[in-house]
Order: sequence, then C-alpha cells, then structure tokens
Amino acid sequence: MMRLITWLLMQGVMQAVMLAVILVLRPVMAIEQNHLTDLQRQLPAEELLQLSAQQENFLVLQRDTLTSYTKGTAILIPDSSEHPASPKHIDHLRQQLPLHGWHTLALIPPQLNTPLVDQNQTDYHQQMLSRLQAVQQQALKQPGSIIIIAQGNSAAVVNRLLADGQLAEPVAFVMLGAYLSDPQLNRRIADALAQQQVATLELAHQFDNPRVAQQLLRRQQLANKALKAVYRQRQLSGSAYHADVQVWVLKEIVGWLGSMGL
Repeated sequence: MMRLITWLLMQGVMQAVMLAVILVLRPVMAIEQNHLTDLQRQLPAEELLQLSAQQENFLVLQRDTLTSYTKGTAILIPDSSEHPASPKHIDHLRQQLPLHGWHTLALIPPQLNTPLVDQNQTDYHQQMLSRLQAVQQQALKQPGSIIIIAQGNSAAVVNRLLADGQLAEPVAFVMLGAYLSDPQLNRRIADALAQQQVATLELAHQFDNPRVAQQLLRRQQLANKALKAVYRQRQLSGSAYHADVQVWVLKEIVGWLGSMGL
C-alpha cells in the first residue's frame, strides 16, 4: 500500500512539474508566434525565410543588396523583446544597408520569459548560438564578409558568445545599446568585450535602457587595458528612435565599416 501511495505522489509531482514547464513556455511561444504572424501579414513573401535550429523553425527577414557590388552579409538581431521589423534601428538598418552593398538577414531572437541570470543564461546562450549558426550558414551562400549588428540584451549575449569562442567570428560586430538586466551580468559585458578580439563598434543613446550608460566607461577602460585592436564607442543624442537618430546610426555604422575597408 505504501508503495502505491508513494508512486501516486511521485506521479503527482511529475505532472505538477510538467504543468509548470508548459505554463512558463506557453507565453514565450505565444510571443514568437505573434511576431511571426505579424511579419507574415506585413511583409512580402520573398523577404521571409524559415530556418531551423534545435529542431525548431524560426523566421529570418532577408533583403538582397541593391548595388552593383556586394560587400557581404549583415546579420541583424533585435533585443529579445522585439522582432526584426520593430522601429528601433534594426528595421531601418535591414532596409537601408542593401543600398550600401550589404545583404541583410534579420532574425527573430529566442524569447525570454524572465531576465537572464546566472542560472538560466547557459540555456539561452545555446538557443541564440544555434540560431546564429544557422543564419551564418545561410550568409555563407553569399559572397563577401559577414558582420553582426545586435541590439539590447541580444548584443550582450553575442558579445559573450564571441568572448567564449563559441560563435564563428564575424569581420565586424556592432553593439546597439547593449545591456543585461542583472547587475552582475551587465557588469561582465565589459569583461567579455575586452576578451573578444572582433572589431567592435558600440553605439549608445540617451533613450537606451539606463543600464547601458552605467557601464560605458568601464567598457572603454577595459578595452583600453586589454589593448583591444579595434573598439570605437559613440554616445548619440536626439529624439528617441525618430528618423534623425535612425539616419545617424546608419551613418555611424557605414562610416565605421568604411574606415576598415568594408
């Protein structure tokens, strides 16, 4: 009888755990599905590309270069709370960089149900890595260099993946308002930045998350201490994410890439 009771209790615990997992994942899956539905409705079919990572499909927005020459492919990653057609730089960049010789591949990042902390960052890093590797393989189908432009917490995660040597290095990396909500992880962005050797441009704006500004000086100091070969940091002003700032960000990126012969 006791064995039966114990077995029933164990079954109850297992069901409770499974239910908890479902309840946690359901909102995350719903957010990404909503993004997918919105983008499929708003954008032409030729811009929509489905790739696979970890046995799951995810959406990438693609645009071909609109110049007679090809510089390469720009991989664009919004913050995890956004999709690649959100009006916070990534959408403007994916539309305008083709006018400067770049193919663009803008992906939906893995969704976060809670802010990144030490306990859950490994799983999320693996999800992001799997998607980026799939997109990098797609980018290799085009001639030229590969660059990565990432925003918000996605920029912080890519920075960490590069520092740990898990992600194939692009020719250049642009961080837009990079931050993490957890204070300790946010502080470690500077350490990872100094450790990874990819040419890096960091752009910050007064309307970014306040955690960005808190660590900009430390990032510059550690990059200098590590003798990081190519690191430029620019702080932008202007009216939130309005057209003037969008144009400014594009000019900063194109000008910086041009200074490196890209």
